[in-house]
Amino acid sequence: MGVAAIKYGEQDIANLFCMPQTLVTLIESCLSGAGVPELAEIVLQDAALSARVINAASKAGSTRIDAAEPVTSAIQQLGLPVVTGIALQAAKQVVAHDFTDTSLHFLNSLWFSSRVAGQFARCLSPTVSYLHVEEAQLSGLLLNLGLYTLFSKHGDDYAELAAESKSSPALSQRELQSYQQDHLHVAEDVIEPWKLDSFLIDAVRFLHQDVVQIENSSQLLKIARLSHQICQHPLELTDDVRQLAERLFQFSRSEIDYLFSWAKGLYKGAIPALEDPEKLREQLKEARGRLIDLIFALADQEGARARLLGNNRPELLATEARHLYLENSPAGEAIFMLVDHKNNQLAGIVAEGQARLISELKVPLDASLSLVVQALVSGETNNSFSAKQPLSVTDQLLLRIGGKRGFFCQPFLLDGRLLGAVVLSVDREEEMSTLHLLRLRMFGQVVSESIAQLSNDVPDNFFEGSAQLRRVSHELSNPLTIIGNYAEVIGHLLPDDEHREFTDAIKREVRRVDDVLNYYLNQQELPPFPDRDISLNQLVYEAVDALQEGELQPRRIDVRFNLKNDLAKVSTNGVLVKQILVNLLKNAAEAVTEGGEIQLATRDSYCSDGGRFVEVVVQDNGGGIDSQVKDQLFRPVVSTKGPGHAGVGLSIVKGMVDDLGGRISYHSSPAAGTGFHLQIPCGDDDFSAASLI
Repeated sequence: MGVAAIKYGEQDIANLFCMPQTLVTLIESCLSGAGVPELAEIVLQDAALSARVINAASKAGSTRIDAAEPVTSAIQQLGLPVVTGIALQAAKQVVAHDFTDTSLHFLNSLWFSSRVAGQFARCLSPTVSYLHVEEAQLSGLLLNLGLYTLFSKHGDDYAELAAESKSSPALSQRELQSYQQDHLHVAEDVIEPWKLDSFLIDAVRFLHQDVVQIENSSQLLKIARLSHQICQHPLELTDDVRQLAERLFQFSRSEIDYLFSWAKGLYKGAIPALEDPEKLREQLKEARGRLIDLIFALADQEGARARLLGNNRPELLATEARHLYLENSPAGEAIFMLVDHKNNQLAGIVAEGQARLISELKVPLDASLSLVVQALVSGETNNSFSAKQPLSVTDQLLLRIGGKRGFFCQPFLLDGRLLGAVVLSVDREEEMSTLHLLRLRMFGQVVSESIAQLSNDVPDNFFEGSAQLRRVSHELSNPLTIIGNYAEVIGHLLPDDEHREFTDAIKREVRRVDDVLNYYLNQQELPPFPDRDISLNQLVYEAVDALQEGELQPRRIDVRFNLKNDLAKVSTNGVLVKQILVNLLKNAAEAVTEGGEIQLATRDSYCSDGGRFVEVVVQDNGGGIDSQVKDQLFRPVVSTKGPGHAGVGLSIVKGMVDDLGGRISYHSSPAAGTGFHLQIPCGDDDFSAASLI
């Protein structure tokens, strides 16, 4: 009687070894309060880390993981503290394990091979018009997941059996003889519980099927197959790869040459020194030392969080936070300023033992000359020593109160929300390097959380904001009316209705602006009921029509549609949805070069608390979003469009999406361009105004 094959599952995922250097980067980013896009980009460099994060999210609750962006969706569901905990457990495992030369060689080769497949799949996906770039990257990354799992269970014995760190039919045969299970079925066991609405699991289990069957299957299976072939010789393009690329995707020689060169540039710098065991061991030692430091830093962060807990008044919070900064930095004073949303200013908060003059510091948020406002608005630290302009009066007052020759500003932000800043007084410019250390950034994250929690107890000042909006609406009302009237007159002057569609479009867009203004005027006082049976596909076409003459046709931008014919209709506010789509399309049009391409797709989805959504994807083939602004993308100050643009469009979009109860996310890279995913809840037949508040 044969021995039954072992069933692999979630406990085996907890034993997978993550790449130490990737863990260092992830934990540092978690400590600094990085946003979801940055965290997802880091996690997608490591197969074991991706598996740990997705597995945790799949067990966390009823919310389904978005198969189009599985890692991003998982991180959004788990939140920063849980992701930090996953990284911490993986780090402890790496620090505690006694790696042999054999295991180090095997793991480094495996980490690199998986990264190669993931990066190539990421580049290949938009090239073959597969919209779900992250899903494609993950499929390449996880092709070797079974090898990770078998190594974690059998160690050096498996490393010697495998000989290579790549999936192959020959390896499957050796595994079956030794373990009654091969790596493809092991990977299937591990991935299946995630219940992804994706062919990812099939891309792995059919990896070695005859290419005749693969070439007529899903795009994802073909992407995985070609990505795996690249892994065999990641630094040179072989005839086998060229032939497979032509067979699966009809690539010409120049096309596959270009694609390979592009992908190789992304992973070439990660080549491990496999022929130098001493160097591998030295790199591991260095990474372990850094991980140990970070483990202690995480403990310090929890200690700081505990110290700030329960300080339910600004002055109490400032007092405890001041102690934290003075104890852990060379600063002689720490002055806290919090955002006063009512008066649109930064206001000084007096901590225990500080001069009362701090309470008299009031700095308008539009006072661009002040270094402390510049730090807050930019989301970046700055200091008086490197100021490129004379110090403002406010900055000179801060210098006097601090009693030192200079100061350092650290902003407090959380999820793009402006909260305040701390001004640390120092005597020497050389002390700036200490203030840039992770420990200080870590405290900034904890203080930001505490300020956000504190501000949650204070109601938003609706009336001031509403009054300002009414003034803006009043100022816009007359010119909008005049524009509409002129369009009407021009329409009557045109002979035989010639070009009447243009004047109709002008009037339609004027009405849309008026509708949007009226919506924001009335939403707090009397939330409007949603319109029933709104067709998202129809709104997509209308949004494109609104930009066709002014934005798209003059620059020869090609718009391609992939709209689901039987897409569910929704109960929502059609005016806002169309405005969101127009803003996203306008953003995409400005991101691509002349003759560029925008792809629009719609689909049904189930990705938030089990609820039904309809989704539209706006994908451009531009150069991607600068990594420095990704975490602040939905803030009003952020722009990727160059001088002359205020960058407020995406901030407006985020506010409108929140008003609709929807979600918006994005993926972006220089290779793939940028794709925005807008999800609108389908709504119920029995809806009420209360459900919209």
